[in-house]
Amino acid sequence: MSFVKHPLIKEDTIESRLYQEVLVTKIIEKGNTLVVAPTALGKTIVAVLLTAFKLKENLDTKILFLAPTKPLVLQHEKSFKKFLNIDENEIISITGTTKPSEREKIYKEKKIINATPQTIENDILNGIISLKEFDLVIFDEAHRAIGDYAYVFINLQLQKQNKKSLVVALTASPGSEEEKIQDVCRNLSINNIEIKNSNDIDVKQYVNEITIDWIKVDLPEDFIKIKQYLEKFQQEQLNFLKGMHVAITSNKKYYNRTRIIEMQRKIIAMLRNGKNPSMYSAMSKCAALLKIAHAEELIETQGIGSLKNYLEKLKEESTKGKSKAAKQIMESDSIRNAVKMTEDLFEKKIQHPKYKELKKIVLEQLKQQPESKVIVFNQYRDSIKEVVKFLEEEKEIKVSKFIGQATKGNEKGMSQKIQQQVLNELKEGKFNVLVTTSVAEEGLDIPAVEMVIFFEPVPSEIRTIQRRGRTGRFGKGKNIILMAKNTRDEAYYWASKQKEKKMKNTLINMKKTNILPEQSTLKNFSEKTNEIIIFVDTREQASNVVKKLFEKECKIIMKPLPIGDYVLSNEVCVERKTIEDFLNSMIDGRLFNQLIDLRENYPKPLIILEGNINELFNLRNIHKNSIIGALTSIALDYQVPIINTKDVQETTDYLYNIAKREQIIKEKEVRIRIGRKGLTLKEKQQYIVEGLPLVGPVLAKNILKKFGSIKKIVNANEKELQEVENLGKKKAKEIKKIFENDYNKEE
Repeated sequence: MSFVKHPLIKEDTIESRLYQEVLVTKIIEKGNTLVVAPTALGKTIVAVLLTAFKLKENLDTKILFLAPTKPLVLQHEKSFKKFLNIDENEIISITGTTKPSEREKIYKEKKIINATPQTIENDILNGIISLKEFDLVIFDEAHRAIGDYAYVFINLQLQKQNKKSLVVALTASPGSEEEKIQDVCRNLSINNIEIKNSNDIDVKQYVNEITIDWIKVDLPEDFIKIKQYLEKFQQEQLNFLKGMHVAITSNKKYYNRTRIIEMQRKIIAMLRNGKNPSMYSAMSKCAALLKIAHAEELIETQGIGSLKNYLEKLKEESTKGKSKAAKQIMESDSIRNAVKMTEDLFEKKIQHPKYKELKKIVLEQLKQQPESKVIVFNQYRDSIKEVVKFLEEEKEIKVSKFIGQATKGNEKGMSQKIQQQVLNELKEGKFNVLVTTSVAEEGLDIPAVEMVIFFEPVPSEIRTIQRRGRTGRFGKGKNIILMAKNTRDEAYYWASKQKEKKMKNTLINMKKTNILPEQSTLKNFSEKTNEIIIFVDTREQASNVVKKLFEKECKIIMKPLPIGDYVLSNEVCVERKTIEDFLNSMIDGRLFNQLIDLRENYPKPLIILEGNINELFNLRNIHKNSIIGALTSIALDYQVPIINTKDVQETTDYLYNIAKREQIIKEKEVRIRIGRKGLTLKEKQQYIVEGLPLVGPVLAKNILKKFGSIKKIVNANEKELQEVENLGKKKAKEIKKIFENDYNKEE
């Protein structure tokens, strides 16, 4: 075996693989690249080799490696330390748990930084990190770079600050739709795609064989009977919706979850436009349809226990009046029959036939290879509890659940610390079977396993590839897929298979024809004397408005603002509210206190009300006259204007244009006198001086520049004060009067 020889790679640590070295060469030649390759082909090694190349070019360069979860970030740090021949202290990981002051120091001092994207996004927003010094930025699990995910914002800022930086995106699957792949490429400024498959000639010798088998089971007659009751209820809802001209057909097979949700959106749009109040009934029917479609999926793919738990939740919602749809469901004879049959089967301890097959498969694997480790994927927590309970009846099977951090219902999630403990125990052999949700599909350093079992197929090609990639890393692997005949299990299996095939063909076609998206030219973001400055309250940090503002040519300063959400000049302060927040603040009284603060502290206060204005009168159970009264009071009593914007983008446009109008066109500075919290020493000094009579932001700065400290200003005489530009005799006299007159003296 030969190894990579490079002055910055530790000797005999990286096996020399031609395909990896070719990938590195192509990335260097062609620039920003998306690398698509199955798990275990060493995408991280490609990143390490690129890092070594960049460091050899310039030892002072910095590298940023982004990964979606803390465990994966730590795993990458470990890899860099294992392979790179540099001081290990130069390689570090940071996450949200690292203190901001420490992170700022790390960005300045360390060479290789591994981080979660949310941490970097927050630090860009807060001005803690500059991307100018990073010559290589790596986006792991790059298929996430769509919509509002932090990767998109980070790359946008990278292109503004450091367009010469090399971007490398790594993924096992970017998706099957060309449009989505184009989005990923556009969002990460990709201009080249490199694809590696397990069957490639230069790859084949390094890939371990993974055998894939699917085992089909028949649904018991009682399960089919329950399914029929659920189908009857769904058919009744569709007949009603078809009669209202909302559903285009009453054929149940046409309406999968996606199409039901589309129909729901259509109903919401009709309600917003004030058309046909009877659509509220249609909305309830649509919600009931979705709920029972989910119940049908549970009986088909999971079994009695999961269905029973779900039906009990619906019953509770109905009893407590939380949902009209749930009440409607529980009043149906078909559903009552389904509930009774489910409860009877549960009492008899009847399981889905998959359970028996699962146990048989695991026991056979452990018999053939006693040291084997097995992962069972199941996407429902209720099922996971039952599967664990069922498997642990066998002494040979040492099983543990592995779930996400979120608490759902009465079940508490697993912290990252507990997750890592379970993974360590799996590695050490304390457990040999892990039953897990989608949390184990990506972003975790899972020990090598000999078998991966899908309790149910998933329709997503990305998730299928990620699940399958958990085996076959260091030896032969097995992938078993359990399916119930004539159910959505079969449909999901073939859907993911078709999508995976389509993905491969799409990528090959995009690479051949070079139909990558054109990268929009970004204007240079330069330090200007007349640049627009917008102060933003830190509570707005998670808002997409802040991210959109960063796309504009303005400087964003995040601070805890005691009044308002956005300060656009020394006169204009904006309180931004979504429709829902506006209604909530009306109910709890916050709104009117905020209006008083705005009115008392700023000459031009403003409310931006974001969202569809029609929702103001139908989103919450508040009488229309109360809402009209509040709006009237805001305009006439508080004299605060309201601007209604339809969405985040329009809100951003208003904020930017108002700030531009105030600061550049009207030549007004942004008033720093916005509260006592979160100000630097320099700002606190300016805050105090701005409080003097006839002194605004510009004059305050001039006075401080002239005298250097508050103490020297106080000690200055009138003549010395008049030496400051724009500070005349009258102002100097008023200032001295403030400093020298007794507090108790009356004028």
